[in-house]
Amino acid sequence: MAVAKQEGLDEPTIEKVKAYEASDLTERHKVALRFADAIMTQPGQISDELRSDLFVHFTREQIVEMTVDVMKWNYQKIPVSLRNDFEVKEGELVPLVFDENGHWVKPS
Repeated sequence: MAVAKQEGLDEPTIEKVKAYEASDLTERHKVALRFADAIMTQPGQISDELRSDLFVHFTREQIVEMTVDVMKWNYQKIPVSLRNDFEVKEGELVPLVFDENGHWVKPS
């Protein structure tokens, strides 16, 4: 979230995303969020309707990019579920910050 906030994400938008189906977000944004939810929870169950909606709003390349991006951010589910993930600062939540090349910047 730290990087997203640096890029302009604000609290009202975060609230809209939390309840995106009932929000005033565009249909394009809602389709992207439905797709992200599906990839994270039941990737084998993506419906024909969602697949069709994706191609209405996005190019094939954009869909691939979204897929890889969501998967990239979900890789941590395995170590968390195995309880072998580590805390960057013990007992603290630490914002993830990346440099201009996409590399993690370890907090001081």
